[in-house]
Amino acid sequence: MPFTPFHLGPAFFLGELFEKKVSIISILLGSIIIDVRAIYCLFTGCRPLHGPLHTFMIATAIAFMLSFLLYSQRQRLQAVTRMLRIEQNYSFMSIITGALLGTWNHVLLDSFLYIDILPLWPLQTNPFLGITESGTLYMICLLSFLLATVIYLHRYFKREGYIPPSRDLQEPEIS
Repeated sequence: MPFTPFHLGPAFFLGELFEKKVSIISILLGSIIIDVRAIYCLFTGCRPLHGPLHTFMIATAIAFMLSFLLYSQRQRLQAVTRMLRIEQNYSFMSIITGALLGTWNHVLLDSFLYIDILPLWPLQTNPFLGITESGTLYMICLLSFLLATVIYLHRYFKREGYIPPSRDLQEPEIS
């Protein structure tokens, strides 16, 4: 992806789709953390731009490290998701599942586009390269973000605790 935030669309959609089974925070963070090295290389000129983090093997290791960190902060994260009215299970399994989905999703999406990615390393091949065009992939990312937003907003306003704005704009009478 030319911009890391494009990865949030499919991750957000998967997080909403599996809301009660997968930690949405871990899937969202997992989907963008893979680009830490690529962003560094973009500004410093190191090559290859994508490098070892864009492999399923290293992405798996990153997902586990991220999961241990998020699991240690689960009470704080629960306060955030409760405020956002997102129903979450903060078991280690839901966190690791989200982190794996996020990191693997990132590697897979970028594997369709870039020749410097070897997702199946140590195999020196990228079987996904060129399967789809970049415009199609960007559109999928954008549409999945929009669909996830619709799902989230629907759940947000449907959940207990939401008080709709009053339709009666008149001042209450005081006796």
